[in-house]
Amino acid sequence: MKTILIQSDVKGAEEFRNYLKGTFADFNVVTSIKEVELSEIEVVIIWLNIPPFLKSLPNLKLILSCGSGVEHIIDSPYLSPVVPLVRLVDDYLINRVSNYVVEQILEKYFPNTNIVNITEDQPEIFKTIHQNKIRVGILGLGLLGSASATKLINFGFEVSGWVSTKKERVIDDVFIGEAELCNFAKKCNVLVCQLPLTSETKGILNTHLFNFLPDASFLINVGRGGHLVESDLILALENKKLSGACLDVLEVEPIPLNHPFNKYPNIKVTPHVAGYIGPDTQAPYASKVIKDFFNNDIIKGVVNYNTFY
Repeated sequence: MKTILIQSDVKGAEEFRNYLKGTFADFNVVTSIKEVELSEIEVVIIWLNIPPFLKSLPNLKLILSCGSGVEHIIDSPYLSPVVPLVRLVDDYLINRVSNYVVEQILEKYFPNTNIVNITEDQPEIFKTIHQNKIRVGILGLGLLGSASATKLINFGFEVSGWVSTKKERVIDDVFIGEAELCNFAKKCNVLVCQLPLTSETKGILNTHLFNFLPDASFLINVGRGGHLVESDLILALENKKLSGACLDVLEVEPIPLNHPFNKYPNIKVTPHVAGYIGPDTQAPYASKVIKDFFNNDIIKGVVNYNTFY
């Protein structure tokens, strides 16, 4: 029988399994490879680790990753580029991260405004934001970055984006590749990092980039801790190049008590709460992705193994 295998390290694996079992009558759903024959497994759901046996599944057709990023698994020798790898970036995760970005910008520049009352007072708030002409630059326009860009534009902000490759995006003002990174930064009053962590993007938030920003800019990092050179952030704050920063991700989490950031009141650190991964939201989305895949419908979040951001 066709089988969906959920790796045991997936958050709420049993809850995940129960949901999918109630959804798919034509699939067996298991959480251990010992429960089935290798030839029966057509879908595997993973999170942090790539099981070596993936290479031994003759009928594997689809891999779903519960992480919003795949930088920790993309180079695994057990992945085959011929088998689609899909990130389970569901609507709840997208809305939560993009709302976080909007909230931090509103808190910084319009402290009396928040995302709760934005709909009630939207005309006046839009007018205020639009008149201030604050430009937000978003590094990375994947599913999450695109959602942030769209919401910010709807709230009256000017928005630019930076990406590595040329393709159709949700906004028009897009800078492409390393050659255009500095020109992108020159326009950004707020710099938001929503990139995946790769060898090319590691340490991208550094003194060289900060020096191209307008003075007193604001930094938000909801990408990965490895994007930021932490000592360069402190230097940028002391030099007044940055007026503050909001960091939801760090190299070491939770932040140690003796971390230098704790000495700076203009550095806000949140405990990796911008996004949420759990079976209550991901299992329904996974079922939709699986159905769409086997119906040959278009699915979002398919990873490009050559350039995945």
